[in-house]
Amino acid sequence: MKKIIYTTLALCSLFFVACDNEIDTDATSVSDYEFISFQDDVLNFELNQSGTSERTITVYNSRKSSSDVTYNLEVLPLEFNGGQGTTISSDYYNVPSSVTIPANATSAQFDVTITDNGFGSGDRLVVGFADDNLALNPHPLRMDIVIVCPANELILDITFDNYAEETSWELYTDITTTPTLIASGSGYDDLDDQSIQQRLCIDNGDFGFVIYDAYGDGICCSFGQGSYSLTVNGEVIRQGGSFGANEVTTFSLP
Repeated sequence: MKKIIYTTLALCSLFFVACDNEIDTDATSVSDYEFISFQDDVLNFELNQSGTSERTITVYNSRKSSSDVTYNLEVLPLEFNGGQGTTISSDYYNVPSSVTIPANATSAQFDVTITDNGFGSGDRLVVGFADDNLALNPHPLRMDIVIVCPANELILDITFDNYAEETSWELYTDITTTPTLIASGSGYDDLDDQSIQQRLCIDNGDFGFVIYDAYGDGICCSFGQGSYSLTVNGEVIRQGGSFGANEVTTFSLP
């Protein structure tokens, strides 16, 4: 008797779920529904620093049609899903308004272009199928922007000691001729015992990196276990933490 009751309740639950999602009640199996989806839910969009990059996106349909089928696309705003939408201005991307799957086919492609405007970690473009499409399309596509350095990538990792506000750094180019400051960092007042990472794209040349401690006791190990490292094109070229007022690292690329 219990099995009969449980089965009846389960069928009723399925009925109400179907009504809530406005699924065709005449359909008898999953194959009766039309699904449209992106090939990926999430992907990394590699973007050349200060340049423009293009990515080809593939979409799939669960059923073939005897005629072309067009699906409308939309860029989802930042407010989507509680702040999980697009973070970049429409001035810097190009997404078509629709994609068409040809007759007797189940997939199609469209191109997305993005132009760099100082984007960084956390920036993204989110695209979905518009609500007026008849097919079921539950998942949007999130493209996380990854800046690609055209020449060399320098990564600076710093773990601060108990006095992060005392730490600062500078990066110079042309140190053998006329040193020119090209990047720097300071003002880490609220980052005691925390870590940061700074990614920089740099050209070939001669460079000098200087890390400073305003109190003159470095970042390790009297007042915390601070440390830092410099990585160029995947190779660690300097790491440390025990120094006085400053420490200098010079290197050349290539």
